[in-house]
Formats: sequence, C-alpha cells, structure tokens
Amino acid sequence: MGAVVITPKYKIFSPSASLRDYVSYYWLSLDNPDMSYMALPDGAVDLVIQVCATGAETWVYGTTTARTDILVNQQCHYLGIRFKPGQSRYFMTAAAHELTDGYELSQGLLRFSLDDVFKEVACADVANYLDRLLENYLIKWQPVRHRIDDIIGLIESNSGTLSIREAAASFGKSRRQFERVFLQTVGVSAKFFSLITRFRRAASLIVSPAEVALAEVAAATGYADQSHMSHEFKRLINMSPAQFARDAREHVAFLQDLTCAKSETRLSK
Repeated sequence: MGAVVITPKYKIFSPSASLRDYVSYYWLSLDNPDMSYMALPDGAVDLVIQVCATGAETWVYGTTTARTDILVNQQCHYLGIRFKPGQSRYFMTAAAHELTDGYELSQGLLRFSLDDVFKEVACADVANYLDRLLENYLIKWQPVRHRIDDIIGLIESNSGTLSIREAAASFGKSRRQFERVFLQTVGVSAKFFSLITRFRRAASLIVSPAEVALAEVAAATGYADQSHMSHEFKRLINMSPAQFARDAREHVAFLQDLTCAKSETRLSK
C-alpha cells in the first residue's frame, strides 16, 4: 500500500476496506518542516504520534469548533489516525465531548496498545501496520452500531442541510435525548455538526479544479446567499471564502480531508 495523496509535507493513506466505517485516513509527516499545524472544524478526533530524536509521545486531539493553530516540533516525525465523526468511541475510553477544543496524552485513553508503533512511523509499510493493529483490535472488541451512526451519516450525505427536527425524528427518541447522545458521540451539537458539514462541502467546491463561482457554491450548498456563506466561513476559520481559496493551496492542512475524501485509490506495495 502507498500514499493516496502526496504533498511536499504530508502523505495521506486510506485505511483498509474493513476500517473505512471507522477511520477517515492516516496521515504522515516525516521530518516535519513546520512550527504549527492548522486544524479546521471537522467533527473528528485524531490520534497523533510524535517521534523525535529525544523520544516519542502520543496525544488524542478532539474536534475543534474554530480554526486552531497547533504547535508542532520541526524535524520530528508525525503519524496520525483521523477517526470518522463519532467513531473514536470504539477505540477510546474518553467520550468525544470531553476532548472538544482540547487534547490529552493518550495514556489511559486508548483501548489498544501503541507499544510497537513508534519504530514503524518512518517505514514504508506504516499504513499496513496501522491497518493490522486496528483490525486485530476490532476482532477482539466487536463494535456495536448505534442509531446515532446512521444520523451522522444522514447529516453528511445531505451536506449539512438536514434539519435538526428531521434528524431527531429519524433518531426515534426525544429531541433532548438525541441532542445529548449526539454531543457525547461527536463532540459538538448536531446543529453545529451540520454547519461544519455544509462548510466542508462548500470548501471542497471552492478548491475544486472546476473553479466554481462563490455565488454558485453558496447556492449549491444551501446557504441563503454568498454573504451568508462568508459569515459562516469567518465564524469557523476566520477567513472569507475568497481568502480560503487563495490560502488553502499554500497550507496542506486545509486540504487533507477535502482531497482524501474524494480519493479511494490504494496504491500497491
């Protein structure tokens, strides 16, 4: 297996077919050249492994509610697992809402061991190693799918335009119960996750090769108008859509999810 998307700074790997319900992708930065990493709101939890000459550390990063610049160390290797929204609960003891806008050392939070992963970070086979690690864990600890997983998928498939009333009705219980379970599982409210999902759909169109006009992007993604879309971009990432279009290509962290979400190709060893 090889990189799905290759940039000067990052390699992004799709997980194996058996893990795609749980993992969005793995990401890798060898000899990291940057001093900070831009994280955008996405409703996802990341497991991050840092390997430096002085040793190794692992953290769990919760989803963010606004653009966040995370400090990183130059010349270190970074390996990450980005879990799909709501799916980190199968691999961690902490609920997603306990990590929102924050991070914790992974010790005591993971349901599986990382004892041997540090020596694999710089290996060409690292993605296959992560596949085996997570697959073996899931064999022993069988996930039980919950109705909330279907609602998360429903919101995503509708690009964030599904009303909360409709989402709660599909959940089959009271709106209060639905909102409580959603927040615990994803880390943000269903309303905010819908906002994030629509933003991400708009962002993917803005950076697409087709170069769609901003007014057309706003109309296609359910915003009232271009001004409404601009307001939401400012709220989430402190940038206008036009600024995002200019700057996103210079910061691969902006594009990781957007490019990987479109790609299903796995390269052979």
